Amino acid sequence: MTKVPHPYLPAHLHLPNFLENSLTVEILLGAFGVTVAVVVVLAWNLAKRFRPDFSSLSRAKICWFAVSGIIHLVIEGYFAGYHKTLHASDSFLAQVWKEYAKGDSRYISSDTFTVVMETFTCVVDGPLCLWTAWAYLKNKPYVHVLQLLVSTAQFYGDFLYMAIEWVEGFVHGPQYHPLYFWGYFILMNSFWLIIPGLLMLESACFITKAVRLSGLTKVKNGPAAAKRSSHKSS
Repeated sequence: MTKVPHPYLPAHLHLPNFLENSLTVEILLGAFGVTVAVVVVLAWNLAKRFRPDFSSLSRAKICWFAVSGIIHLVIEGYFAGYHKTLHASDSFLAQVWKEYAKGDSRYISSDTFTVVMETFTCVVDGPLCLWTAWAYLKNKPYVHVLQLLVSTAQFYGDFLYMAIEWVEGFVHGPQYHPLYFWGYFILMNSFWLIIPGLLMLESACFITKAVRLSGLTKVKNGPAAAKRSSHKSS
């Protein structure tokens, strides 16, 4: 069997019919950055139009959930559906994943955990992100419940993803490489640890405060409500 050369670690990884990317890393990263920027601008303007009372922080959260939702559904959804063949594909999204896989070859080898995690992220996290962005725009009372749920799912999935690679000794990419390790693996994934972590804390505090105030209101109005009820019954 002829071994097809590839740029991934470990070197013995078998990738039959592997096709090298035809697009440069500058084009791939540039297209990704432009796409994110377009989604941010659209989401920001929607928030500004429909919720002019929102602070910049609230609009930024809508942008975050909109960007996350698109990434989960489109980019990660592509991986979930085509992970077995993307190494031999020349489509744009396949090339995006082949470039990212230079920092973590689990994305080119159909690693079981990675496939399950990304499928869950696409099917569950993606719709939840867009629902949360919509709930913010509509000022729904359950918005912090959604935010807590999806942020916990994002944080937990990303933590397991990074922790497993650490436990295994970073064998799926060139450790300490400025782009593949620090850029792709550390920097890109840190967004889905730091931001969901802060949003989890915000929602937990908000829900706790709401429950506490609800309890105080019931205690305060309890005797009066009982007295009114007794007068009505008499």
